[in-house]
Amino acid sequence: MTNFICPVKNARLTSKFGWRNIGFGNEWHQGVDLASTGKVPIYASAAGVISRAQVLSSYGKVIMIKHIVNGKTFETNYAHLDSYCVHVGQKVVQGQQIGMMGNTGRAYGIHLHFEIHDGAWEKGQPNATDPMKYISLTNEPNTISINKGALTMSQYIELLNKIKEIEEALKTKQTISPSRQTSKIHSTAWQWLKNKGLTDGTNPQNFLTREQFATMLKRYHESLNKK
Repeated sequence: MTNFICPVKNARLTSKFGWRNIGFGNEWHQGVDLASTGKVPIYASAAGVISRAQVLSSYGKVIMIKHIVNGKTFETNYAHLDSYCVHVGQKVVQGQQIGMMGNTGRAYGIHLHFEIHDGAWEKGQPNATDPMKYISLTNEPNTISINKGALTMSQYIELLNKIKEIEEALKTKQTISPSRQTSKIHSTAWQWLKNKGLTDGTNPQNFLTREQFATMLKRYHESLNKK
């Protein structure tokens, strides 16, 4: 099933789903433990709405996200976080950073306790299912697809930041000034537009309207899909 992605980049599976004994006798582990190299970003496994962002008993700092996948309700749980950067009611996209890995709550070392529930999360975790049936441990879990092309998470965040910058500029009717060098995807897309005669070739950082920017990306990605 490809609707969920691993919430940790370069993750190691340190504790499986099911019965285990970590020094307190046999206990049921309703998720999986994922570790990486220290405190690393945690990403949304699928698009959805933040249902919890709080400290919750032995989970420590926890985020939960409700998802609708192929018409079915799922809820994912991300526990033992060091911090989170989302709030209840916020919509998130797959691969969006939601927090940082930590060891809050009942945790012995820095890791992420990750759960997938077939249905809503409930006390006692009656809907918990093995996350490894839904995700794989890949090197690039945080990739967001746009048609047949793809944006990495850093490119996606850059895109969001640029849209915010455009919105603020439109509100104040100020010229958008470049804050840094253009990214490779921006430069490539802009050059493609220039070759097609769709722009005069001015600085690709100076996107004047959201419509122009959206059209640029749409046409560029359409050209990739035709290859």
